[in-house]
Amino acid sequence: MPGPRGHGAGGHGFRHGVRPRRISKFAEPALLLLLHRNPTHGYALAERMRELGMDAYPMDLSAIYRILNDLEENGMLVSELDSEQTAGPPRRVYSLTEAGDAYLHAWVQELRETDRLLHRFLEAYHAHQQVHAAAASPQEGQEKRR
Repeated sequence: MPGPRGHGAGGHGFRHGVRPRRISKFAEPALLLLLHRNPTHGYALAERMRELGMDAYPMDLSAIYRILNDLEENGMLVSELDSEQTAGPPRRVYSLTEAGDAYLHAWVQELRETDRLLHRFLEAYHAHQQVHAAAASPQEGQEKRR
């Protein structure tokens, strides 16, 4: 979230503009959802992030592997080497655990609440803009008559 005078989290602020559609840590539930669909390796997960609208904010593959590693260390995922999928070196294939499924469910609940809050904010903003425009209209009419 931007802070005063451009000193917000992530280096974004008033001088740099706001980054819409940027949700902190959204890659985590996105990866969990993709793994809920079927087990796969990290590179394929990176490619499939587009399915969830993440193509506007591509992630570095190393960041995806860090998230996968953290999720695995916390018992949300398990992985195993699969040498049958490729002629090259074995790939680490990740699968969701029961704890990971519960964590994904918790993320969905949190995202629903965030969605509700965002909608309330946008409705309040829209209502304010209508009031603001209505208040400005009589003033503009008076200026045109002068």
